[in-house]
Amino acid sequence: MEKIRFDVVGLYHWDVRDHWKEYAAGAVGKVMTMQPQPDNVKDPYAVRVREGRLHVGYVAVPDLDVVYQALKGSSLERLKGFVMESNPEPPVLTVECDVEQIDWDYEPFDDRPYASWHYDGLPLIPRKLEQLGDLTTDLIDELEDTDTDIENVISLTESLLLEHLYDTSREMTRARYRIERLLSMRKEPACTELATRMRQQKGMLMRHENRDQVARYLFVELPRQLLQKGLESSHYTYDNRLDELEQQLRAFPFQLYDKFLTDPVDFLREVYYHHVPRRYLNQLLSGIVLMILKRRVKIQRWGREGDTEPIEQIENGYMANTKAHPKLSSEKASVYWKRLEEAGFVDKAHRLLPSTTRIQAAYIAEMFAEELNIREKWKAFEEWWGIKNLAQEKYHSLETGHTPSREDDINEIFKS
Repeated sequence: MEKIRFDVVGLYHWDVRDHWKEYAAGAVGKVMTMQPQPDNVKDPYAVRVREGRLHVGYVAVPDLDVVYQALKGSSLERLKGFVMESNPEPPVLTVECDVEQIDWDYEPFDDRPYASWHYDGLPLIPRKLEQLGDLTTDLIDELEDTDTDIENVISLTESLLLEHLYDTSREMTRARYRIERLLSMRKEPACTELATRMRQQKGMLMRHENRDQVARYLFVELPRQLLQKGLESSHYTYDNRLDELEQQLRAFPFQLYDKFLTDPVDFLREVYYHHVPRRYLNQLLSGIVLMILKRRVKIQRWGREGDTEPIEQIENGYMANTKAHPKLSSEKASVYWKRLEEAGFVDKAHRLLPSTTRIQAAYIAEMFAEELNIREKWKAFEEWWGIKNLAQEKYHSLETGHTPSREDDINEIFKS
C-alpha cells in the first residue's frame, strides 16, 4: 500500500459556501470521496470532492496528476480518504488516501487537441517566464541534493511563491507539486513551513486579484516595454501576414484566443483549467502580444469589475497615461494631427499606426517640432509615442541616403 496526500480547494463555491470557515475548522477526520468529473465544462480533468452527497470542493490543480496516477495504478474509479489537516483561510483541506499502487509514469492529459495546432510568428515571451522555468529547475535540483545550502533553498522557494502566478502552464503546476513534496520530505523546520505555505497558497491561486495582476503585466506592461525598446518596428515583415497569424491564433484549441478578446483576466483562468502545455501557451501568448503591438485586438471587458483603464491603455498604444508636450495640444498642432490622421500615419488618439515606419515617425517628429518650435523634439515624440532612438533613426537615414516612403505626403502635411 502507498499513501498519497493532496489538497482540496474551492470550499466557498459549493455546498458548504455559506459556512465554509466553520466547515473547514471541523473537517479533520471527515471521510472524503474523490471522483473525476469528465463532463465538467471548465475543466474536463476536474476531480470533485464530496462528503457523502455534500459537494465540498475540488482537488487542487497541482495535485491532479497524483490523483489520476493513483486511480490508474490501483484500477479505481474513485478514491476515499480522511482529512488530515485543515486551513480555514484560505480554505484548504489536506486529504490522505491509502492506495495499492501509484502509476507515476501515467500521463492523464490528452495533448491531441494541441498537436495539430501551429503558430509561426516571432517568440515574444517575457524574460520573467524564462526565469521562472530556470528557477523551478534549480530549486528541484537543490531539494534533491541532501547536502544543499538550506538558505539557497529558502531564497529560491520565496521567489517562487512570489512569481509563480505569471506561469499558468501545466509544467508549472506539476513543478509546484514536486517542489511541495520535496520540501515536505526535508527535516528542516524552514522547509516544512514553506511546504505549508505552498499548500495554503493553492486556495487562492486563481483569485481575481492575482489574475488581474498577471494580465496587466502580460498584456499592458510587457507590450509597453517592447514598444519602448523599439521592438515593434522589427515586426514589419509580419504586416502582410497579420491576417494569417490571427487565424492561427483563432484556431487555438478551446477558443482560448477568443476568450482572451472577451476578457483577458478570465482568459488566464481558462488557461489554468485547460492545463495548457508551456510550449503551446508560450506560442499563444507571443501571438497575443504581437496582435496587441499591431493594434489588432478589441477587448470586450477587463475583469469582473469591468475596469476600462487597461483596455484604454491597450487600444491607445499603451501610452494613455503619458502626458503630451504642451505644444502638441495647441491649436496649430491640431491642424497637423488632423492631416496626419487623414493621411493614415496616426489614429484619432494621435498614436502611430502599425503601418507607420520608424523612419517616417522620425521625419514627422522633426518637421512637427520645427513648425511648433519644440526644442527637445526627439524626447517629446519618443515619450508620446512610446518609442526610442528616433534621433538615431534620422541620422542613420542621412548616412545611408534613405528617405521615408511617402516623403512628399509628409511634406504636404506640414505646409502652412
